[in-house]
Formats: sequence, structure tokens, C-alpha cells
Amino acid sequence: MKKKMSMLMAAAITAGMLSGVTVNAQEWEGDVDHIVVTYLTLGTTPADLMMVQDALNERTTKEIGVEVELKPVSVYDAMSQFTTWLGTGERFDLMFPLLQDLNGYVNQGLIDPLTDLIAENAPYIQQMTEEGWTFASNNTVDGEIWSILQIPNVTGMGGGFVVKKEYVDETDWQYEPQKIYTLDELGELFSDIKENHPEMYPCGQVGSSASFSYVGMVDAMGNTNYTGGLMSTDSTTVVNVMESEEYKDYIDHMRVWNLEGYVYPDAATTDSSVEDLVNSGVSAGYFMASAPVQADDTEYMIRLSEVYQNTQTMGGWVVPLTAEEPEAAMRFLDYMYQDSSIANLIQWGIEGKHYVMLDEETNLIGFPEGIDATSSGYYNTLGLYGDTRKIYTWSAGQSQAENDAYSEEAMANKSQAVGMIYSPSPESETKIAALASVYQQYAPALETGSVDVEQYYDEFIAAMKAAGIDDIIAEKQEQLDAYLAGK
Repeated sequence: MKKKMSMLMAAAITAGMLSGVTVNAQEWEGDVDHIVVTYLTLGTTPADLMMVQDALNERTTKEIGVEVELKPVSVYDAMSQFTTWLGTGERFDLMFPLLQDLNGYVNQGLIDPLTDLIAENAPYIQQMTEEGWTFASNNTVDGEIWSILQIPNVTGMGGGFVVKKEYVDETDWQYEPQKIYTLDELGELFSDIKENHPEMYPCGQVGSSASFSYVGMVDAMGNTNYTGGLMSTDSTTVVNVMESEEYKDYIDHMRVWNLEGYVYPDAATTDSSVEDLVNSGVSAGYFMASAPVQADDTEYMIRLSEVYQNTQTMGGWVVPLTAEEPEAAMRFLDYMYQDSSIANLIQWGIEGKHYVMLDEETNLIGFPEGIDATSSGYYNTLGLYGDTRKIYTWSAGQSQAENDAYSEEAMANKSQAVGMIYSPSPESETKIAALASVYQQYAPALETGSVDVEQYYDEFIAAMKAAGIDDIIAEKQEQLDAYLAGK
């Protein structure tokens, strides 16, 4: 139900938000609303999640009249789990479909439009939108806002491989931060690491998180790679990414690396995340977007492609149709975006317990004595909360200036599709679902090198064509052509 805040409280909170200062001098005077919020993990739920939830509610119940229940779910399961939950009517007030295309959610009526909810309950987000910020307005379909993205501390994309410095430094392999390495050169590093650590599988690839976008350039125009995309920033031709020479080269390398013992034997089917494999010493690193924030002080980021700006994938915070307190959900979201201390509490936990502040000027934090990433009760590196430019960092080597430099590099190298998002027709939605099934059948094994490429690759491509990939590509091309013609 909708709960109206008192005029006095509304005025006080709004004034504080628009000035960028936390006011909330008075406690909440109305009823306290309970909301259920999805909490994405990398496969492991932090042991102290409830402790952080309690600390969060100490503030939210008193300051904005909202009690928050965090519902953990692995990011690797979220794509299937979210639609299942919504289909069965399970109650959620806020969801974050990370890297998912929201067109399906919109077309099926699974989420509510946010335009009026923002205007009536989120003065800070409304003001920033009016000032030209696009973290909400870029997810507009048919004149309605459907989701609110986190404000990124870095913009852009590029293929990369994150690897522990210790394994590189003990080899003769030369690391250069700005160099773009080939897969052959990366394989040479794997060989050197394997020689020094025969028990280790240097490449921490797993089927559940494998993605060509962490290796080469692809702009899928807000959809998934297996629905086709652009593969260079000067290209205006949509292609089947999986049928490209670049993708074939990638899975050929993965097969060689698997046979050489560089890839975990159960990579295609394991429930472990790539982070689990590295933290346990099973692997040395894993494929990841090359942004500076993805590597900490103990790691090198090896670039595998140029840095570029692609179509911003629709995702972000949405209000599902099963929400019971959409107004309170939006009130909480606005609070989190405006108050960086709330965003940091959800992101990194409780100061003194889960982290210590090392340098307030640079927002540098570290672990308390005797604690590290593996033993902390609350360590989740998915940064989905509020204005991430104000989120604390663990790396003295990472700064907002470094992030800004990466963003500038990406902004100067834009995909031709930036500014448009592919909107599938109902018929295409059905074909995309079929393509997703095909991809899940073949890609985890092919992208971990677990099966013979020559035996299964042609079968994979044929199955994609049978599922309608060429029709999807044609529809994407038609929409891209119309967008470019109208520029």
C-alpha cells in the first residue's frame, strides 16, 4: 500500500538530498514499510549478511520508515531464478537483473514503470535526471523509465584477464599495463605458471560465467552476445558473434589450454565461481572486463582488447509486478543513491568489523587485522549500490583519476550502436529464448575447452540457425539502420 510521509519530513529530506547533505534530523513519523530486495552474490552468501541487514535497518527504519529484507541469490542463477520467482508470484519490491535485457520483462508485464514512482518518491534521483544524468532516463521504453542503474565510477568495456601478481612476477613473462596481449601470449604465461605450479590450473574459467565479451570487442545492443552484435567500433554490420573468426579462435585456444592442463577439469559443470578457484589457489586468474576496478593491489589486469564504449545494457534496479510496497522501495533507492554511507554499508559491511578506513581523502579501506577476503564475514565485490564513484576502494593503486582516464579512453572509441537499444518483437522473444537454450547446451563446454571443438562447434552453429539467429540478426540490423539513418 502507499504510505504518505508527513509534509514536514518530505520537505526536510528533499532539501537535504538536493543539497547533497544527509539531513534527516527528525525521526520518521509514519508507519514503517517492509520491503524485500534481491542481493546478488558471486555464488557465496556472506556469513554476516544478516548482521549488515540489521545495521542497515537501524538507520532506514528511523530515517525513511523502511525495513529492508535482503534476499541473496547468485548472479549466475539470477537470470533463470528471477523469471521463475515472478512467474510464481513470489514477493519482491526491488530486483537487480544484472546484464539482463529488460525488454522481456517489460513486454511480459513483469515489472512496473518507474516514471511516476520517481517523481513522487525519489526527489534526489528526479533532480539528477532533470540535470542530465542518464542512470535512470537511459532505460526508457515507450516514454516510461523502467530501471535505475548504479552510477558507474568507470565507463567502458574491454577484454581482460585478472591474474595474481605473485604468479606473474616469478616468471620471465613481461607485463605492460597498456599493452593489448594476444591469446597466444596469454597462453605463454599459463605455460610458465603451470611449470612453476604443476598442481595449479592457471586459467580460472568456468562454464557458468564464460563470456566472449571478456576477451574481444562486441556490442550486442543491449542484448546477449548470442543474439548477434557489432565486433568493431567502426562496424555497422550485425553478425553472429559465435560464428565469427574471433570466437572460433577463442574456443580453439580454450581447447588447447584445457588439454595442456591450464583449465580446471570440471570447469564446464562446477558450482565454484572463478573467484572461488583463485582464492583457494586452484587457479591464478580469470577473464574479466578490463576496467581498473576489477583488479586489486595483488593483481595485474592483462588487456586482451581495445577499450570501447558499447550500448549500455538495460539492467539496474526494477520494481517487479509482485511488489507490495513500490513507494517505499523507491524511497529506499533514493536514500541509497543520495547517502554514500548507506551504499558503502551494503557494499562493504560494517566499519571496524569488515573493513577499516585507511585514508578518508581517497576512500581507501583495508581489512581489519587478521582478516582477508577469504576469512571476512562480508566480502562481495559486485558493486551495484548507488553512486559508485563514492564507494570505498581497497586499492591504493586505484583512484577515481585512473577510472576517469579509462572512461575517457572508452568514450573516444564508441560503438556505432551507442544510443540505441535493440527491442525484440514478440516473435523474436520466442526465438531468443530458444537461442538461450542452445547457448546453455553448448557454450559452457566449448568456452572451457571441455569438448572437441571440431566435433561440436558446427553442431552449435547449426542449432543456432535452427533456433532463428539469422532472423534476430536481421531485425537488429533493421533497427540499427533506422537509428543510424535518423542521426
